[in-house]
Amino acid sequence: MTAVPDLSANAPAPPLTLVVDGASLCVTLASPETARLLGHPLSVLVGMPITEIECALQGVFFWEEVKAGRPQGVLQQEDLYRCADGRLIEVVKTVTPLVQGDHAASAYLIVAAASDASREVHDVLAQTLSRLRATLEATSNGIMVLDWNGQIGSMNRRFGQMWGVPETLLNRQDDAQIVAHLVGAVQESALMHARLSAVADPGSTEDVVHHRDGRIFEFSAHPQYMDEQIVGRVFSVQDITQRTHDAEALRASRDELERRVRERTADLEQLNLTLNAEKERLARLVRELEAAQAQLMQSERMASIGQLAAGVAHEINNPVGFVYSNLGTLKTYVHSLLQLLSAYEQVAPQLPDVARQTVERVSQEADLAYLREDVGSLLTESLEGLQRVTRIVQDLKNFSHPTESENQLADLEQGLESTLRVVWNELKYKTQVVREFAGLPKVMCRPFQLNQVFMNLLVNASQAIETQGTIWVRTGFDAQWLWVEVQDTGKGIPEEHLARIFDPFFTTKPVGKGTGLGLSLAYGIVQKHGGRIDVSSVVGQGSTFRVWIPRDPPVGVVVG
Repeated sequence: MTAVPDLSANAPAPPLTLVVDGASLCVTLASPETARLLGHPLSVLVGMPITEIECALQGVFFWEEVKAGRPQGVLQQEDLYRCADGRLIEVVKTVTPLVQGDHAASAYLIVAAASDASREVHDVLAQTLSRLRATLEATSNGIMVLDWNGQIGSMNRRFGQMWGVPETLLNRQDDAQIVAHLVGAVQESALMHARLSAVADPGSTEDVVHHRDGRIFEFSAHPQYMDEQIVGRVFSVQDITQRTHDAEALRASRDELERRVRERTADLEQLNLTLNAEKERLARLVRELEAAQAQLMQSERMASIGQLAAGVAHEINNPVGFVYSNLGTLKTYVHSLLQLLSAYEQVAPQLPDVARQTVERVSQEADLAYLREDVGSLLTESLEGLQRVTRIVQDLKNFSHPTESENQLADLEQGLESTLRVVWNELKYKTQVVREFAGLPKVMCRPFQLNQVFMNLLVNASQAIETQGTIWVRTGFDAQWLWVEVQDTGKGIPEEHLARIFDPFFTTKPVGKGTGLGLSLAYGIVQKHGGRIDVSSVVGQGSTFRVWIPRDPPVGVVVG
């Protein structure tokens, strides 16, 4: 805090001491002597605006600068203090800010002493006017004072410069023309006219007006009091053009930054959506690749099994061929031996007794009658067994076709029969197979692949039957389609699983009983043929799979 200087080296302590709040301009502290001299109770004096005590105009401007937040230094000047009874006391005061620096003080200390009472009032007024003019010229704001009848009582040069008041009007002191010039200089002419006309308004106003040359003014007005009577109005103008433009530029920069942030955020959100979509697409491709790889492995395994079956069939076919041939020859030999034996029996009675008895004994030991009857049956059964082996081998060859690489006309019912014989060991112990064939016409296809489809459907139908049941194998056709249907009386498929049964690796079978690739592979094969698979199922009653194959594959469909 700044030390308060003495008004006189030999004078006692000043009798008037006040502390004024820099924001509200109200007295916050006062000495009892000050309250006594001004005639106010101390409780009333504390809280009273300083502008109700000080009457000199230069004091009004000083406190206006303080209220505007502009720092004020130590002030020494004469002033008039109004007492409670209306008397005016001439004082010499010192106003000291209690906080120093570039910022406005939070409080001001006033130390005042009564001046020589013999001084003439007009001298005081002259000095006051002189200081007022100096104050008006020193402030950075434009100041104009109108008296109670609207005449210009005072105006500093800054005000005239800011408003561009012509020198001719200033020299003529034509107040009406100057006011008209002010009204016409701004875009808010009606507002300006109202403010300049309201001299007796007890309230204070603050407006922002736009000069027609583009500048922006902060235009404030405050009433001027004398003995509680309004004697005029003080107008203050501050050029806030640069501050406004800076604020607008700041707002524009902020808005631009917010716009860019929003755009960037939107771009990032879109990029995030794109990345998520790409991630989903890649995950789907990986799943499809895994399924395709699994199906390819299954197809290769089936092809290997088919190739192995074809090789085994070929290897079996060779010994079966010569055994079948040898049995035929053996049958001829046995027939000849039996004829020879019959001839011996005819001449046996003519043999000597010893030889005849020997022949009869050997014939009885060999049970010749039974042997003659049974040997033919043995040969016939052996040949029938070889024929069955031959049919099985042929079915294996028909089912596998490992070298099949081109489409060909095929009989699907014949493929069904071959497939049934191949999987018969899976079916025969617990199922009755009912064939309901419609006599399908031949169709262009890959029969080896369709045989895999039929095999998967038949094996699944058999595995769905837990103890004993029936499997119907039906065929049919119309002008556009051939169809093969496999129906079983098994346990059925739950409705929630129907939509997933063709998904790779999905299976309802216990662990180790299925890979979940059979129906997926079948679906892929049928789809490549331009067909489809329909399925219906009732839990506890069974399932029906119908394979549709087009009689004429659509253009662009590459079978297999």
